[in-house]
Amino acid sequence: MILWVSKRIPKLEDYAPRDVIGVDIIEERSTGIGRAERFMVLAELLQKKYSSPRYPAWRRRGILNRIKAFHEKARNILVDNARKVAREIIATARRLGYAVAREDLTGLKESLRKLPKNHRTKLLLMGYSRIERWIDWQASKHGVLRVVADARNTSNEYPKCNHIGLEEIGYRRLRCPKCGFEGDGDEVKEAQR
Repeated sequence: MILWVSKRIPKLEDYAPRDVIGVDIIEERSTGIGRAERFMVLAELLQKKYSSPRYPAWRRRGILNRIKAFHEKARNILVDNARKVAREIIATARRLGYAVAREDLTGLKESLRKLPKNHRTKLLLMGYSRIERWIDWQASKHGVLRVVADARNTSNEYPKCNHIGLEEIGYRRLRCPKCGFEGDGDEVKEAQR
């Protein structure tokens, strides 16, 4: 027996935003990536250990189910985090009467090939498109205006002196050759707001 229950939720009215909140989707410890990565590593270790021809009956021992469960647990952690983050961003924007601007991260996977494998794996686990979709969905659900900005050169221009072409002096560390500013890429983005 299947029971379908539906609930009609009235859509909130759109409003004229006072200002814009810029959303920078970055890897943070609080996002659960570390927990999800641990489950992925456990699944890979089990798969590597029991896929050997020495274990012909490994499927019968329930190892395959355990591997699937670890992968599912990692996915659930990331999806739950994306939902919570998106809901908090949109609730804050709605409460303050702001619009939401986010970067268009289409094609990010292709640019990750230059990064170290450990960092690349964490960024792929993060699932930027998942967070983008949840932000867009929550924004349309709550009537919050959203803007998608081109991600190119967002960390390459220092707005205080309007110089384009910051030099990279380390991982995520930038220097402006014109005025001498030196700092993290997020500080550059913060100065743009």
